[in-house]
Amino acid sequence: MIALGFGAYGLALLVRKITGGALPRFFVPASAGLAMFAFAIWAEYSWFARTAGGLPPGIEIVTTHSDRSAFRPWTHVAPMTTRFSAVDIEGARRNAAAPDQLMVEVLLFERFRPIVRAPLLVDCVGRRRADIADGTAFDTAGRVVDPQWSPTEADDPLIAKACDDT
Repeated sequence: MIALGFGAYGLALLVRKITGGALPRFFVPASAGLAMFAFAIWAEYSWFARTAGGLPPGIEIVTTHSDRSAFRPWTHVAPMTTRFSAVDIEGARRNAAAPDQLMVEVLLFERFRPIVRAPLLVDCVGRRRADIADGTAFDTAGRVVDPQWSPTEADDPLIAKACDDT
């Protein structure tokens, strides 16, 4: 962004010199500031598309969340996506001892934050899910012992993506 500001400054300086100083003096720094401001807005709005476009095959976007902010008044007109979740469909694992259950990894993306990876157990028939945390016990057949199931809505997008796409 700073390099863009310097480039815009130099270009505006050149334009002012070519026009023989016909443009006001504030044109040069205003051009640099405007270019930097425009780039910042572009970077904010294009973050989701750039990040989602860089996902490897097999990782499917589940949900997106858009925000509005008083510090960014333009977001009240066009909200921008600031976070989303995705599920690793290709890395999903089934256990023959529990064929209705699926173990998947959910990835949580948020602007300016590291990616959070959360393993999850999904019951495709019961349409429910359970977190798999450190210390989760597995029996000798590889099933999760006493999972803490969370009910989901009938149209839960995570369950739909994980169960219907595998």
